[in-house]
Amino acid sequence: MAEKGARASGTPFVSFFTPPQIQALARDTGFKDAQHVSAADLTRRYFTNRTDGLRPPNNAEELLIANT
Repeated sequence: MAEKGARASGTPFVSFFTPPQIQALARDTGFKDAQHVSAADLTRRYFTNRTDGLRPPNNAEELLIANT
């Protein structure tokens, strides 16, 4: 769904990675630490205890946090 929406807005996906693949790529290019933050983790972190029930869609954006 995300790919379809991105393509429709003129922003096509050019690559797909699993969390272990993108973490390895970050480490292989010189980042000392690379952590994956899942969509579920982000939902728990930022949407828990909302009284309006707002939630992102399942399998929404995921993040890579990397530093040297």
